[in-house]
Amino acid sequence: MVPRELISILRAGFNEYIIPFKSAPYILDPMIEKTIVHTEKVVENILILADSLELSENEKAVAEIAALFHDIGRFWLLSPENREVQIADHAEASAEYLTSNSAFIQLDEPTQNIILQVIKHHNKPDLPKKEGEAILFYIKLLRDADKLDSWRAMSEYITRKGGKPNMAIEFAVSDKAVVTPSFCKIIIDGGIPDKNDMVTFNDLVIFQMSWVFDLHFKKSFQILNQRQYMRHLYDSLPKNDNVIEIYRMIRIYMENKI
Repeated sequence: MVPRELISILRAGFNEYIIPFKSAPYILDPMIEKTIVHTEKVVENILILADSLELSENEKAVAEIAALFHDIGRFWLLSPENREVQIADHAEASAEYLTSNSAFIQLDEPTQNIILQVIKHHNKPDLPKKEGEAILFYIKLLRDADKLDSWRAMSEYITRKGGKPNMAIEFAVSDKAVVTPSFCKIIIDGGIPDKNDMVTFNDLVIFQMSWVFDLHFKKSFQILNQRQYMRHLYDSLPKNDNVIEIYRMIRIYMENKI
């Protein structure tokens, strides 16, 4: 069980922990503000999903804690005392941070374990096969909430006019206005492309669009449809048979899920 007062303590602890990262030299990194906003939005999304599923207050608390701390490893890895640690994955770093959080370790061990496993798996290509139903449920919940905000961020980026950062540079891909045919074919054939095979920024857009096939809850599809993220991403792409077919597949899939 999650004591109600502990939620407030954890929220306050998160806000206090990120204060130093809002000042120099960290604030010069655009990813800092993006991560802060992203965390807030993922918490909002997961609580919307939790309400739609009529979760208990305790279940909502578990979901909120997982969402609140799922990316805190990005900050933790920037701290001078952690720069030599042998952890590269930010999800693993987030879990590492929580294991030494004085408020978090007040939770009972089963609840701690659920939250830690959910955070560790939220960014993996596939769902784990050896976890229990409770952990799998919360992983799906966090992954959906996370994707919804990643789509929000990409949608805002591609529809913003003037003065926007070059995300092609950020993701180390070409900004040529093309989509790689072999990358598209994997999706059309029902596969999941490897993000390491992305060549252009448009490949990244297509890659994010393909995440729809890894969405789990009806409310997630409803939110995605309502906010028109897929349409924004599709409209930004050069139109060819591959792109049109992928969008057609996505629309049919979403309609069936809604």
